[in-house]
Amino acid sequence: RDTVQDLLGVLHTIPEEAGKRLELMLTGQASTGGALPVVKQFSHQPGKEKAPAEEDYRSDDCLWLFNTVPAYIKETGNINFYNKILPYADKGEDTVIGHLRRAIEFNLERSGSHKLPCGLSADWNDCLMLGKDGESVFVTFQLRYALSIYIEACKQLDKTDEIEWAETILQKLDKNIGQHAWDGDWYLRAYRWDGMKFGSKECDEGQIWLNPQTWSIISGHTKGERAKDILGRVDKRLFTEYGIMVCDPPYVKTDLGVIKAPLFNAGTKENGGIFCHTQGWAVMAEAMQGNGRQAYKYFRAFMPAAYNTKAEIREIEPYVYCQSTHSKYSSRFGASRLPWLSGAATWAYYAASQYILGIRPEYNGITIDPCIPSDWSDIKITRRFRGKILNIRTSNREKKQKGVDRIIINDKEINGCFIPFESLKETNDIEAIIS
Repeated sequence: RDTVQDLLGVLHTIPEEAGKRLELMLTGQASTGGALPVVKQFSHQPGKEKAPAEEDYRSDDCLWLFNTVPAYIKETGNINFYNKILPYADKGEDTVIGHLRRAIEFNLERSGSHKLPCGLSADWNDCLMLGKDGESVFVTFQLRYALSIYIEACKQLDKTDEIEWAETILQKLDKNIGQHAWDGDWYLRAYRWDGMKFGSKECDEGQIWLNPQTWSIISGHTKGERAKDILGRVDKRLFTEYGIMVCDPPYVKTDLGVIKAPLFNAGTKENGGIFCHTQGWAVMAEAMQGNGRQAYKYFRAFMPAAYNTKAEIREIEPYVYCQSTHSKYSSRFGASRLPWLSGAATWAYYAASQYILGIRPEYNGITIDPCIPSDWSDIKITRRFRGKILNIRTSNREKKQKGVDRIIINDKEINGCFIPFESLKETNDIEAIIS
């Protein structure tokens, strides 16, 4: 789960090396569709490993493939990677697109009473104790994202039957989300095995959680006014000057048999702390809604360089992301802990480059669609893409936050914000105009 996410941050610089590591990770997937907890490069034997016991599977592990596999293909243009045959960890083999289908099936086959994916031994948050049949709303949105990505990939591969299969499941999942994941003002975090809710207004502690709110938007499920309302509640309930809290309020009185968060002091780590891994997702969600000022506000709040004059508060190196920062519920508000040990750097880079600056590789070209504060007038970037050099300038004369409606590439105008790959020369002068 960690390595697959980390690859997102280096695909543009070392695509060949990243591709080999991605193949290694795919061979860490068991034939069940789940994954080995750890893939040891020096001793891994694909096809000969022992599959994890059912109680040891984590629900989110293979769903991160849907972020990284298409990102690798879009960066390199190697659409045939979907057809490459790779072994499973324990037995059998399949194409890469087959591995992705099996990951979807894994979560569908392990769903609870509300027809939402079970959390299993963990669902990214190792403190939640959902039980075998408890359901994760966060993983539900990951599954929804996976289905949308799978549909997109199958359209590239002309797999009509697979598209129909995934679209049917997606419709059913959306219905279940609407009926069972919405709490009235925001999305639940999870259901325990016995139906007890996490992240509900009914809860005294942990009423609202960050991840299901941001991923409801990233997954494409939540749009329009509901997305606006949810993000407003995130800003009001979870945002602090040093980043966004993972939940609010923290756990103080709740029994450890319900959730392990009280093992940490209030306002630290998973117990209402500012968990840095999650920050980039909030930036992405705001940018997807066209809120450039808010996206940058969130990005700057947890950016290490923003602490350059506050070393006595942060207490770690000013040039590295950390795992978590103490939130307003802690007497050490703003102090950061566990530098280097975090997936935050990858998601920060990904959110900044592809959502704030808006430079997103696509299967057949590249999109330039920034979402920025309205007082940013010009952006200049050089990007290497599939061996081509792109000298990009974004002009924001109208002082807007989003809305590239035309691009001038090598003195030729293109409507919209997408540049087909065949339009690129070895070196390209590009102006993206927000108006």
